[in-house]
Amino acid sequence: MGKPVPPRLSFLLASEAPVGLIFRRGRSKLVQLIRWDREHDNFVYGSRFRGRIYVERSDISPDGRHFIYFAMGGLAWAIPETGGTWTAISRVTEVPGFAAATLWASRPWNGDGMFTSNRSYWVDIDSTTTCLRDESKLRRIPYRPKQSRHERDGWTITEAGIEKPLIRGWVLRRTEHGYHLAQPKRGSAFAHPAWEWADWDRTRLVWAEGGRLCTVSNLARGELRGLRVLHDFNDPPT
Repeated sequence: MGKPVPPRLSFLLASEAPVGLIFRRGRSKLVQLIRWDREHDNFVYGSRFRGRIYVERSDISPDGRHFIYFAMGGLAWAIPETGGTWTAISRVTEVPGFAAATLWASRPWNGDGMFTSNRSYWVDIDSTTTCLRDESKLRRIPYRPKQSRHERDGWTITEAGIEKPLIRGWVLRRTEHGYHLAQPKRGSAFAHPAWEWADWDRTRLVWAEGGRLCTVSNLARGELRGLRVLHDFNDPPT
C-alpha cells in the first residue's frame, strides 16, 4: 500500500473576529466544512459536500457570521434547480453547514462572491444567473469592488504573485512556485514549497502542510522557532 495522501485544506479568515472556516477535501472527493475558533484554536467539524467548493471564489464576512461560496456538484449531487453550479450565502453556525439562505443558479464563468461589509456583498452575475432564494437579509451591491479580495485582506499583487507584510521586515509571498518568507531589505528569502496555504493571523504566522495546521511563536533569521501543530486533519472524526 502507498503512503496515505493528506487532505487538501483551504481557509477563509474573518478580519474582525477570531473566526475561520476550513474546507477539508479528502480522497473520497467529499468536502467537509470546519469552524475554527482562532481565539482558543478549537475546531468543530460540520457538514460534508460531495463536489467542489471554489474557495478562491468565496469569502467570509468581516464579523465571521456569514460566508459566500461558489460550488459545483455535478448533476447527481446538485441542488436540482441550479443545474449543477451555484453561488450561496450561508450563516456560520456553531456546527457549520452549507445550507443556503441566499441562492443563485450561476454558471462556471461567473458566480464569484465577496463581502464589502458585514451587511453587504457583491456577487458576479449576468443575464444567465437566476436568484432562487434570498433570505440572508444582506444587501447586494451591483458594482464590482475596486479592490480584489486579496487586496482588501492586505495582500499586494505583484508580477510574480502576491505578498503581505508581516513583522520586523518579514514578507510572506505566494508565487506559482509556492510560498516564501522574505526580508527584502536583507536580500534574503526562504522557500517553503510544501506549504499549501499560509497567512498572518493577528499576531502569528499560520500555514497548512501535509494535512496539518501549524504556527510558530517567533520569526528569526528565517528559522521557524517554536513550531506548534494546531490541528492534524489527516484523521477526521467519523
